[in-house]
Amino acid sequence: MSSRRSFRAAGRASGASGTSGSPGAPGVAVALLLALPVVGGAVPLAVAGAQPAPGAATGRLAGTVTDSASGRPLGAVQIAVVGTRLGALTDSAGRYLVTNVPGGSYTVEARRLGYAPVSRAGVVVTPGATATLAIRMRGAALNLQAVVTTGVVDPTAGTRVPFTVGRVSAEQVPIPPTNAVEALAGRVAGAQIVTPAQPGSGINVQLRSPTSTSKGNTPLIVVDGVILGQTVDAGTADLNALDIESVEVVKGAAAASLYGSRASNGVIQIRTRRGAGLAEGRTQVTLRSEYGQNAIARPVEFSRYHAFLLDQQGQYVNAAGQAVSRDQRIQRPAAQRFQDQLFPGGRTFDPLDQFFDAGDFGQHSVSVAQNAGKTNFFVTLSNQHTGGVILGAGGYTRNDVRVNLDHRVRDDLSFGVSSYYSRANRSELDDDLFFDLVNQAPDLDLGARGADGEYVFQPDAQSNRANPLYTIEHQDRRTRRGRFLGSLQARYAPLSWLSFDGTASYDRADRASHYFLDRNIRSQSQVFDRIGGLELLDAKTAAMNAAASVNLLGRAGALTARSSARALMERENGDRFGYRGTGLLVPGVRNQNNVTSRLPVSTTFLSGTPDLEIRTNSYIGTVGLEYGGRYIVDGLVRRDGSSLFGPEEQWQTFYRASASWRMGEESWFPFKGTITEFKPRISRGTAGGRPSFADQYETYDIDATGNLVKATLGNRFLKPELATETEAGLDVIVRDRYSVQLTYARNVTRDQLVLLPLPAPAGGFESQWQNAGTLAGNTWEGTFEAQMIQRPRLAWTLGLVADRSRNTITEFNRSCFITQTIIYRCAGVTMGTMYGARFAQGAADLRGVPAARQGEFQVNDDGLLVWTGANRDWRAAAWGDTATIGGRRYSYGTPIVVNDSVGNQALGVIGDGNPAFRWGLSNNVRWRGVTVFALVDAQVGGDVYNRTKQRMYQYYRSRDVDQDGKPENEKKPLQYYDALYNANNVNAWFVERASNVRLRELSVRLALGGRLLAPLQRAGASGASVSLIGRNLFLLTDYTGYDPEIATSTGSGGLNTRIDDFQYPRFRTVTGSVQIQF
Repeated sequence: MSSRRSFRAAGRASGASGTSGSPGAPGVAVALLLALPVVGGAVPLAVAGAQPAPGAATGRLAGTVTDSASGRPLGAVQIAVVGTRLGALTDSAGRYLVTNVPGGSYTVEARRLGYAPVSRAGVVVTPGATATLAIRMRGAALNLQAVVTTGVVDPTAGTRVPFTVGRVSAEQVPIPPTNAVEALAGRVAGAQIVTPAQPGSGINVQLRSPTSTSKGNTPLIVVDGVILGQTVDAGTADLNALDIESVEVVKGAAAASLYGSRASNGVIQIRTRRGAGLAEGRTQVTLRSEYGQNAIARPVEFSRYHAFLLDQQGQYVNAAGQAVSRDQRIQRPAAQRFQDQLFPGGRTFDPLDQFFDAGDFGQHSVSVAQNAGKTNFFVTLSNQHTGGVILGAGGYTRNDVRVNLDHRVRDDLSFGVSSYYSRANRSELDDDLFFDLVNQAPDLDLGARGADGEYVFQPDAQSNRANPLYTIEHQDRRTRRGRFLGSLQARYAPLSWLSFDGTASYDRADRASHYFLDRNIRSQSQVFDRIGGLELLDAKTAAMNAAASVNLLGRAGALTARSSARALMERENGDRFGYRGTGLLVPGVRNQNNVTSRLPVSTTFLSGTPDLEIRTNSYIGTVGLEYGGRYIVDGLVRRDGSSLFGPEEQWQTFYRASASWRMGEESWFPFKGTITEFKPRISRGTAGGRPSFADQYETYDIDATGNLVKATLGNRFLKPELATETEAGLDVIVRDRYSVQLTYARNVTRDQLVLLPLPAPAGGFESQWQNAGTLAGNTWEGTFEAQMIQRPRLAWTLGLVADRSRNTITEFNRSCFITQTIIYRCAGVTMGTMYGARFAQGAADLRGVPAARQGEFQVNDDGLLVWTGANRDWRAAAWGDTATIGGRRYSYGTPIVVNDSVGNQALGVIGDGNPAFRWGLSNNVRWRGVTVFALVDAQVGGDVYNRTKQRMYQYYRSRDVDQDGKPENEKKPLQYYDALYNANNVNAWFVERASNVRLRELSVRLALGGRLLAPLQRAGASGASVSLIGRNLFLLTDYTGYDPEIATSTGSGGLNTRIDDFQYPRFRTVTGSVQIQF
């Protein structure tokens, strides 16, 4: 109460003195700002505001707002009197009226989605009179001018934010992505996006350099105020991209500190449509339908020849020269085992062509939006179906509904409701499906059916791999998903300097996976083969968040201060149930009681712990100061207490301090009129990465025999990873048509969470999560936007982004170790570095070979060092010859693995997944009613490990193994490729460059008009358009796999260490769409 009386006293004193537009005296304001106490770990700061005292003389502010290009009135424009809580919303005629404005001189701001904010200083309001101000607004084609809501307390113009915020609006995404977050790809600098190709998959995102060596680098995602649950798999796949109004990205701790211990990887905030952008009194109904097909973009090259023994008639024979069947055939002698012969009859099949099929793609929606002045809403119903590219499997269907509503009860009270529900079904695939596919023999017809009408289970008895078409036809693998997102937001502003905000949100996810194999059906799994079985997995997750905040605003002369104090509660609960049984009693009955044997259920099968409960309480204090519209300072402190932290580390503190200088607003700035914004900025902040639920506890698992076994040892002293980031940058706008954002960010993340192996005496536990090590990274980013041409009939906008990131583990306070066969964890190592064996390429790689005999080795046409013998060339074709030198046996012409001092394969750096840099280029050209949009992005440098090809070498299915067309003395036998396969050990031969240029999106849209639109207008339509759309149309790369972007994150490797390991291949989609508005 004493604070409130102080504010009122300040208001009366200033009113008596007649201070123009600044009821709070500067001295009193600063004193109040610094005197507020620290409460619950937060620092609430405020300045006395402009609430008029009772009986004070006031005036009114009125006017109209129009579009600067067309002159049409603009509705739903927010008018704000800076330094007060006074404001208004324009009606459909663009008119506004602000009442009870104390006499004085003010700055007035106008904001509307899709338009650049407008600020007018020196607007004088006289008591008892009405001041008139007409405002013209220009479309905010530059993201830097748009209003930002992420990482800040109140919506703020991008030109006033002292750190970088990436932003993508709906207008910049004319082609709805299949995953909402994919809209960032090629449009936001520093955002690395890899979308698993199988329909219905989640998305892998990394912002800037990695912050965690083991816990993943996925940013926090917020949708309409709902913080998505952290334990929900494929969570982003549930969202409908058609609903998006904008996506904002804060990329590191320097900006994301507001979100505390969950934000070391940055934050992505998605805002959906609400109808507020319509003119007041307007209702809009939109019908949209899109349909087309998917197709494999780049199939891998399959072998076409063989190395089996044939007679002169081209028939298979045995060692005695007798004709034999295919199943009894034998290979030629080792020294002649070249894969260069046509198959008998000369006919081969392409297993990939038989397996992949052009699936359909469709998404259809109907939406209704309305702005009734005090109330606006958006309602949509939609359906999406993606058939994928596999014959009869792997499809995904989702149906969803969204209802968003905002209502202003009165000028000082408003609330908003957001709700979304989706229901999806996905056809899942057998884990070995793609492995089986690439190891089929090219002379066998996968599509052939036997006398029983079934596909042949194992077409090639010699390879013993299942026919993937048989597997698809007989296995029933499905996942049903349900998702509900709901939030309630309310604001109460009883005084011009005081407001209260309250939010509550709920995220519920349900996952039910089902596997069924009937009796008498074959399977690669011996557990289910011929006797059948079933598996069930049911997972439920519920996350609830609630927050309350008090916000204060004040002015003292040219100084404007904003502050807030906030309390936040987060709760997340989850449970998983799994069941496995084998041996069906009755064929076709899918029931748990219809099995003869139950199988152990491990945490691996459950994909996590059976039950979890996460509780977090947070307290946040913020303050923002702006002087004269030129000098901007921002500060924040957050205190987090979480059940995920060890009992000895329950509370952690995070902070942010930022500043910027709008030099272009200085009177002395020499380029006024040309450079309309010139703003250097700097920000430093901290954020955290939480441990997982089970990390602090002892955990146990169930082995294959059903016995309970110890797994990980608990750790009571676990604390979150602490990321400290410093970001510096420069924002420039030229003639309100061109903008440049340059940013450098340096991030250091200490207390890395690492699962470390334990020595044998550790009570039987194999490993323990510990805080060990420091990861440092830096990123350069550049963003360029341009309105190249802006004319009534012709418009061209261009966007260009580029970034480069580097990282190093600078400290690792434990023993170094290798994980997942390719990832090495040690001080001085880069996240993304690949470790494995390599083949000798020169004499320096030979160990134990006397100098006198090094002349017996030569480099062949693959760049590999091979033993040839004295006075012989690698083309001598002396296959089968051997020699023992220095205790090691060498075979003629065969690649040589580099060994260490004790004779084992020497492991070292063989590749690096980090690209030299990445860039994206978007162009949108509109000529009359035709609009063409294209998005091209590229990765320059970086490696991917092609394990798919490595396993194809195992069965000689890679086209590399074929020797047709080569001179006889340059052909290489199968043993050469056996050596490169290297018993499936990771090695340098299968590391390939991932550089690529991709035409990610292309669309041509025709807006119907005149006679084409007339029939629809008679039915009430106000507009219509037709479009031709292409996704992932073209790829330029030297990579020999399906696609270098097919590689998904590999556990602790993140997106930096990529392995192409039989994933679902990326595909292109071509569709047509129709949209009608009423």
